[in-house]
Amino acid sequence: KQWYQRRVAITAGENLEKLVNLEKLFLGKNKITKIQGLETLTHLRCLDIQANRIAKLENLESNTELDELYLSHNGISQIENLDSNLDLSTVDLSHNKIEYLDNLSHLASLSELWMNDNSIKSFEELTKIEKLKEIETVYLERNPIYEDTMYRKKIQLYLPNIKQIDATYVRL
Repeated sequence: KQWYQRRVAITAGENLEKLVNLEKLFLGKNKITKIQGLETLTHLRCLDIQANRIAKLENLESNTELDELYLSHNGISQIENLDSNLDLSTVDLSHNKIEYLDNLSHLASLSELWMNDNSIKSFEELTKIEKLKEIETVYLERNPIYEDTMYRKKIQLYLPNIKQIDATYVRL
């Protein structure tokens, strides 16, 4: 049910099409440049493609059971193409080039959002996720907004039900 491929130059999805019951896929550190070839993995619940060379979030339409998506340490500049991934509860897009929290508002099950080490410049971006009732944890440290002396307080104003900001629990 799990498959690991470490430190091998491969194309994402290469030789995976027959693993139709696969639930967890870990492809970190493989120099992957494009998400592709995962169409037959319709039972995939956890996809980890961290530390690769992915520039675009794409080709996950068939993976409707995805619960966890880990794409940190890539070159992604915008959040897109998650319209079919309604079961996502954890999204890790840390260490990318993202400026805007677009295309997340439909993810009603989202409880953890890791966006640290990106390029988020405005607290107004939080209005795009403020209606997500399940969101409990956000990581936004080391974005331009992190420099604000009221960083934690402002996040709490936009997300009043938040329980954890970065690695620290919110005091009630």
